[in-house]
Amino acid sequence: QGGTVKLAETGTFDSLNPFILKGVKAPAIAGLFEALMVSSLDEPQTMYGLIAESVDVAPDRRSVEFTLREAARFSDGSRITPDDVVFSFTTLKEKGDPTFAILYAGVKAVEKTGPRSVRFTFSDLKNRELPMIAAQLPIISKAYYEKVDFEKTTLEAPLGSGPYVVESVEQGRTIIYKRNPNYWGKNLAVNRGQNNFERIRYDMYRDESVTLEAFKA
Repeated sequence: QGGTVKLAETGTFDSLNPFILKGVKAPAIAGLFEALMVSSLDEPQTMYGLIAESVDVAPDRRSVEFTLREAARFSDGSRITPDDVVFSFTTLKEKGDPTFAILYAGVKAVEKTGPRSVRFTFSDLKNRELPMIAAQLPIISKAYYEKVDFEKTTLEAPLGSGPYVVESVEQGRTIIYKRNPNYWGKNLAVNRGQNNFERIRYDMYRDESVTLEAFKA
């Protein structure tokens, strides 16, 4: 573990808000936000708990209930709660990129059902993938976005819950992510062997030929 990996991207960026249509998003910025569950790359249609420690799909498939991990935290140390899940669903569907509204069109409601549990109720009973779609919801902090305008582009580092945080930004040119030493999920089985670089640096280039020359240099 350790070291820095340098990656190249063609283009530019002017926003660290990955959830709205406005602005050009910085590369990998969405990776700062964890979801309830994570897909397995070598097991089709299979997911494992991330923020959620357990999942219960109703026998009639009309709903799915997630129980959140006690240890799940945002990068400022604040706990991830069912209220954050409800807020994430409502905010992304109503104010986020229109893709979210399309993706969650079959979800009728999301409600807190306990201190660490939240239930998604479905209106589209023909879509058997809805429990997995619900599990992929990126979770954002209600407390943070009550102070920060969700609908605006920004170059301020957002509050996420993933293994990396933004260390520095040079608009349109470079963004550097630093591994969060206090990442709550570093010992989970789904994260073993991953997130090994201390820093991940993305350099932006306007032309692929220049990118190649930079690589050779």
